[in-house]
Amino acid sequence: MEMWVVNRDQCVYTSCYCEENIWKLCECWKQNNPNHLNSLYAVFISNKRRQIPIWEQKSASNSEHLAIWDYHVILVDKSSSPSVIYDFDSTLPFPVSATNYIQLAIRDEINIVHRYHRMFRVIPAQEYLDVFASDRSHMLKEDKITYIASPPSYPPICNQKSTNNINEFIDMESKNGPGIVMNLTDFRRFLGI
Repeated sequence: MEMWVVNRDQCVYTSCYCEENIWKLCECWKQNNPNHLNSLYAVFISNKRRQIPIWEQKSASNSEHLAIWDYHVILVDKSSSPSVIYDFDSTLPFPVSATNYIQLAIRDEINIVHRYHRMFRVIPAQEYLDVFASDRSHMLKEDKITYIASPPSYPPICNQKSTNNINEFIDMESKNGPGIVMNLTDFRRFLGI
């Protein structure tokens, strides 16, 4: 069987819905190359304050392409060494080596104020497909009617147990949520760099 290759132009993508973009990418991988799913990990990046810097982001309007997100979601493929990372919102290649992504998009935390340090919730792709759910209510403005950013055209992602558990994925304090929470040092070790 020929190895399925991700073509960015054929992927489902909606701006400001990184968690759903990565879920859809996992779903697509499962349909096209299910054996590869064991090498994939969805990674939520956030912190206690929900203010995290990530560079090389398309939405940024500054020269360094620095965006401050409340959270961000990427996909890690550990089938090669070093691992590669898929980030739909990055100006970097798709995919990009984990080494380059950490160096250019995450960067070292020595010069970052502690309150902006990032945590990484690493979730096996199959678990992500099985348990993630979002009714998109976190994207509503104060009027609870209007969206901050236009939602995807497909129905919200849900499962038999939940219609909305996204906060369990973003919350980096809880050890009871899905996957494993890591600091940057542990995440680098996980990536093999």
